[in-house]
Amino acid sequence: MITPESNPQSQLPSERHAPIPGWLLGFGVILSFWAGGYLFFYSGGFRGDVYDPGQITWGPVNTGPVAPPDPKAIGKRLFTANCAQCHQSNGHGQAGVYPPLDNSEWVVGSKNRLISILHKGIAGPIHVSGLLYNNNMPAWGDGAPIMLKDEQISAILTYIRSEWGNKASPVSTEEVAAKRKELSAITSPWSESGLLAIPDESTTPPAPASATKK
Repeated sequence: MITPESNPQSQLPSERHAPIPGWLLGFGVILSFWAGGYLFFYSGGFRGDVYDPGQITWGPVNTGPVAPPDPKAIGKRLFTANCAQCHQSNGHGQAGVYPPLDNSEWVVGSKNRLISILHKGIAGPIHVSGLLYNNNMPAWGDGAPIMLKDEQISAILTYIRSEWGNKASPVSTEEVAAKRKELSAITSPWSESGLLAIPDESTTPPAPASATKK
C-alpha cells in the first residue's frame, strides 16, 4: 500500500529559505562603507551652526571673484540661533531677567570686556543701563558646552554693536583670538567687579555700581 509519506511526489509543497547571494552581500557592505565615508566628510560634524555658502548655488554658477560673506549677516544668524531666546530679537531682553543689548554700555563700550563676557560668561548681579540684573549668562568660548569659533564670536559682537541703533565699531576675529589666548587659564564666569577690573579702552565706560538704580 502506498501512503503519502512513502510517495515523495504526493507531498504538499513547502516554503524554504534560500541563502542570500554572495554578490548581494558584498554590494551591501560596499554601499555601507561608502555611505559612512560620505557622511563623515560632508556632514559638518552634524552641527546645527555649520553653514558653508560655497556648497550652495542658485542659478548660473559665477566663475568670477566671490565676495566675502557679510559678517553682520552671519552675526545675525548666529545671534538668532544662540542668543535671541534670552535677549530677544529686538535686543530689549526680558525685564528683570535678561538685560537689554540695545544702548547697553557693556555692548557699545569696551571691546575688551565684551569679548571677555562672550568667552567666559557672567554669574551674579550686574548693572545694565541703570538697572540691576541677577542671572547667569553661559560661556561661549573654550570649555563651553557649545563652543563658538573666533570668527563666530566676532560676527555676533559685530552684529550687536551695530544693530538696534547701536553705533559701535566692529570686533575683529584677531581681537577675539587674542582674548581667547589671554583668558585660557580662567575657568569660572565673570562677576561685575571682575569685568570692571579689565582695562577699558572705550569712551563709554559702564557707570559705577554706586551710581546706578537698584
